[in-house]
Amino acid sequence: MGRKSGAADSLEELRELFRHQIESFDHLIDAGLETLLLGIKPIQCRQAKISYTGKFMADGCFQYDNGAVIREKFNFGQFPIMLKSKLCNLSGADPQKLVASKEEDSEMGGYFILNGLERVVRLLILPKRNYPMSMVRNSFRDRRQGYTDKAVGIRCVREDQSSVSVRVYYLRNGSARLGFWVHGREYLLPVGIVLKALVDTTDREIYASLTCCYSEKYGKGKGVVGTQLLGERAQIILDEVRALSLYTRIECLEHIGEHFQPVMEGFENKSFSVVAESVLKDYIFVHLDNNYDKFNLLIFMVQKLFSLIDQTSVPDNPDSLQNHEVLLPGHLIAIYLKEKLEDWLSKAKKLLQDEITNKGKSFDFCSLVQVKKVMDKNPAKQISSAVENMLKTGRLATQTGLDLQQKGWVDNLVALSKVSLSKKDGCLGVRNLLKKESGIIVEMVVERAGFTVQAERLNYLRFLSHFRAVHRGTSFAGLRTTSVRKLLPESWGFLCPVHTPDGEPCGLLNHLTCTCRITSYFDSQGNNKDFFKIRMSILSVLVEVGMSPSLPKLVQAGPPEVLSVLLDGRIVGSISSSVIEKVVAHLRRLKVSPASEIPDDLEVGYVPLSMGGTYPGLYLFTSPCRFVRPVKNISIPSTDDQNIELIGPFEQVFMEIKCPDGGDGGRRDSFPATHEEIHPTGMLSVVANLIPWPNHNQSPRNMYQCQMAKQTMGFSLQALHCRADQKLYHLQTPQSPIVRTSTYTKYNMDAYPSGTNAIVAVLAYTGYDMEDAMILNKSSVDRGMFHGQIYQTETIDLSDQSNRSDRVQSVFRRSNVDRSMHSLIDSDGLPYVGQTIKPNEPFCSIYNEVTGGTRTMKRKGSEPVVVDYVAIDVKNKQKLRKVNIRFRQPRNPIIGDKFSSRHGQKGVCSQLWPDIDMPFSGATGMRPDLIINPHAFPSRMTIAMLLESVAAKGGSLHGKYVDATPFSGSLNEAKEETVSKHSTSLVDELGQMLREKGFNYHGVEVLYSGVYGTELPCEIFIGPVYYQRLRHMVSDKFQVRSTGIIDQVTRQPIKGRKRGGGIRFGEMERDSMLAHGAAYLLHDRLHTCSDYHIANVCSLCGSILTTTFLYQQKRVREIGGLPPIKSSRKATCHACHTSKGMETVAMPYVFRYLASELAAMNIKMTLQLKVKTTLMCSSKFNLGFDVTDLRSHVKMKKPIRSCRDRALPSGRFSGVWLTGVEKGWVMPGMGTVGGNLGYFGMG
Repeated sequence: MGRKSGAADSLEELRELFRHQIESFDHLIDAGLETLLLGIKPIQCRQAKISYTGKFMADGCFQYDNGAVIREKFNFGQFPIMLKSKLCNLSGADPQKLVASKEEDSEMGGYFILNGLERVVRLLILPKRNYPMSMVRNSFRDRRQGYTDKAVGIRCVREDQSSVSVRVYYLRNGSARLGFWVHGREYLLPVGIVLKALVDTTDREIYASLTCCYSEKYGKGKGVVGTQLLGERAQIILDEVRALSLYTRIECLEHIGEHFQPVMEGFENKSFSVVAESVLKDYIFVHLDNNYDKFNLLIFMVQKLFSLIDQTSVPDNPDSLQNHEVLLPGHLIAIYLKEKLEDWLSKAKKLLQDEITNKGKSFDFCSLVQVKKVMDKNPAKQISSAVENMLKTGRLATQTGLDLQQKGWVDNLVALSKVSLSKKDGCLGVRNLLKKESGIIVEMVVERAGFTVQAERLNYLRFLSHFRAVHRGTSFAGLRTTSVRKLLPESWGFLCPVHTPDGEPCGLLNHLTCTCRITSYFDSQGNNKDFFKIRMSILSVLVEVGMSPSLPKLVQAGPPEVLSVLLDGRIVGSISSSVIEKVVAHLRRLKVSPASEIPDDLEVGYVPLSMGGTYPGLYLFTSPCRFVRPVKNISIPSTDDQNIELIGPFEQVFMEIKCPDGGDGGRRDSFPATHEEIHPTGMLSVVANLIPWPNHNQSPRNMYQCQMAKQTMGFSLQALHCRADQKLYHLQTPQSPIVRTSTYTKYNMDAYPSGTNAIVAVLAYTGYDMEDAMILNKSSVDRGMFHGQIYQTETIDLSDQSNRSDRVQSVFRRSNVDRSMHSLIDSDGLPYVGQTIKPNEPFCSIYNEVTGGTRTMKRKGSEPVVVDYVAIDVKNKQKLRKVNIRFRQPRNPIIGDKFSSRHGQKGVCSQLWPDIDMPFSGATGMRPDLIINPHAFPSRMTIAMLLESVAAKGGSLHGKYVDATPFSGSLNEAKEETVSKHSTSLVDELGQMLREKGFNYHGVEVLYSGVYGTELPCEIFIGPVYYQRLRHMVSDKFQVRSTGIIDQVTRQPIKGRKRGGGIRFGEMERDSMLAHGAAYLLHDRLHTCSDYHIANVCSLCGSILTTTFLYQQKRVREIGGLPPIKSSRKATCHACHTSKGMETVAMPYVFRYLASELAAMNIKMTLQLKVKTTLMCSSKFNLGFDVTDLRSHVKMKKPIRSCRDRALPSGRFSGVWLTGVEKGWVMPGMGTVGGNLGYFGMG
């Protein structure tokens, strides 16, 4: 399929969807990752089932006691390379070069190839970086006694993307504690000590800084919450420091360093003040490099915490997209690589120190040979192996946790004990953990999972969705609360409201809208951003418009008079509340100006002053990993697109954005709009935008379609002949939809169609179209409608199967095989291309050059396949040892296959109806390809499907495509509002198209029965609808078995279709049988046909485990010392040492297994056997003898213990019950009484 003239524009639009993946990896390369990629291409890695990697080299420097620096280059192994990144061989390739490289002409990259599989790193939700967020959690009370549920936390991120979270907890006594993590453990420090350790300040300055916000006059309506209560809290914070006899900055540093020296590696011989400086630098507000900035930020967080306590502000919502960002693939690899490099360096340092200590002067540190000999104990290649394993499995093995929220954290709360404010207990550090184990929260790292997934190529939409999916994290999947899954208004325009699964991950796995972008280290032109220059430009603009810069030790005024200004988590100054709105408007004008140095993706988060609202301030963000989307800034007059502004979710909450339909909800006068949506479809994802008129459907139907569109058999690849994927679905006869949206044309989805235009009649024609069942026209199917194929590739590598001790290995060759196989296997040992192979037929021959033997590999499965493609490894031309064989399975529609429209109307093919019996139209003579039941519409209300049928009929008659872009009518009404008050509705427009061609205005036609030829009594709605064939097919799912493999432990049938297992008869099925009273059927399913077992039970001791068979030995000859021959066997009880009393009992084998399990727990289970024989006759038959006669005829071995007789009026007996009858008794005319609970009917 060739592309149209607008291919270049479509490729550019597609490139924007994948851009964030590639740019994050390019930033990792620019940051100093040195790799060497050989001349291998991605297609070769896919076919050879190897990884697309490059050689990772780095320089290691060694220095001992201020001596000479030894520099040596180390090979860190093979590092995975992302496709279409700067290091990829396909970087910058045009479509012609991509096709020459056997790739898609629209290949966008953004994923890795590992062992031949395409793996993509998920976009994960993280808390917004460098933003102090107030929160309320009950788990905060568990820190230790006296803690409340309120805190203010911030996730501080360094330039290398590593992060450290810091929290300020509020105590019941009015004080506060600073919590931060060191090596996966949280340590708590009094806030006062940290403030005095950061800068050389006085108590008076700290007191004034903490009490400068929210004067009493601002809180008159809510009581005294102003400076009086703030002053008391500030005094408590300062009194705690004085109680520890800490008055100067040096004393506070010494106090911190004394407690943290055992924690800090490499600081054993350093002074306490140096240790404390390292703690403040590496673990507290790591995004700031100035202690004064850290001091101001800590003051701001304490002020926000006190505001939360006084209820002058509300806590931030941690589940709102306003407080979120994403973790990009390159950043995840960067922080993981940093941790592994630090571990490698730490281990190398320890090895060298041990070597110097053990060998002393004999070890020459300046000798590179001796140093490398020691370094060989610490292989550097394990670093690349760890990164590659993380990308292969999605599991992140880390000891520190990397400050991520994925599943794997196990919180162990150390026992709490009361801590007095003495000098020993002033810092909740390691000594408290060692001595008293008080106040430390230890987080034991298990493992994190779910970071990568396989980029499936079921169809192009499924492949595309992997790069637009945003996951909250696997740790949230097990939460009982639903707050993390709710769709909040803050996500408008950034996350699609309908593109989320309807199952377990509903609300956790979301997708970006078609207009949403992720910021990175590159601008729109692809140039690296200079963040230092950007921030200095913003600061100069702020100072020009009236911002007071933040100076060291200068007490600033607080709200409501002035509001703080934070730029990427740094307090840069304050602005008066009276002019701040003008400042925000000026910044927005500079954002959209092409001549300005202010970046277009600057997020201007102005939180206005409000009692009981979000804590006020001006928050500016320029960092990467943020969500942004375009809107029109209507406050700036412009005739073209110069007023397009990128906004983020944080600032969107406090903006007035107008929808393009003209509705304002009555807010036009009170809150005039400053911005306007570009198009209503910006709220939907790419997949949701492909649904025709989704605004006319119920939202659940749109959700279902978003999922079923990714399960459709389509035209997944154009380079299908070059692929060696494990499994590929392919629709043989795809078509372009007549009714399509603008997004379909925008991204040129005709290159990868996924359905067929079928003539659909809404009619209750037979009993086969009830509920969701549908009837397919057999002749339409025979002509190729919905025909599909499945491609499966089997890779055979003899080098992995051969014995390593043998120098000569196995090769593919047809030698010493039966001549009947020559028609299946060629002389090279491989199958013929185009050969049909049935189940259990050989398809390749393997010759062992050592033994001369030949073995064949047989085709597994239950369906015949066709050999479609055979690829060989050309590295070893003399010996063929590795091949890829691709099989093709035709999958034509059969009864039970699933189909669906683009509106969530899925159904199952119930019958392939002959064409001659299908109804036909009286106007055109056409017969429908598909019949669905009319009851599918009233409850589901998929009106858009009816509109599609009418529009597709009109479009096919006029020979043109019909635009089904949602909300297009609202746009037209908004434009025509000033021109005319009358507008043509969508139904009128579509009906007029049909009327022009002589068809019914409403799309209905008169049909005639294909069986009787009579006119159907009502008009039938009929027209073309774009239908999709889903991958759920009966041929892949049907399962049947009579006998087969059983489990070796329980002796019950195994599960699994591939293994020939059965279908579980579970508890619900059992309850159903009990409810119907089908006891015999229940006994048959759960016993007779499951694990029927006959066990020998000792009636003397009641054991089923001590019985065994003893063979009686007989000698028939002794010549030559021949062993005795086994003859008869006899059941014997080892516990009773006798064979008497042995009985055979039928039971489920799991009952015997249960007895064994109980015996292993030293629990004995015994069975009490009671032999009972019943003799019964009907009352209407004459037995011919009485009880006395019966007693005289029975040959008894011992007397009858009891007998109950029923007398009839005639003197006869209706039945006889005997108890205590032993096995083997003989009765006249009845033979031997056998079996326990024997039942005999007479007469």
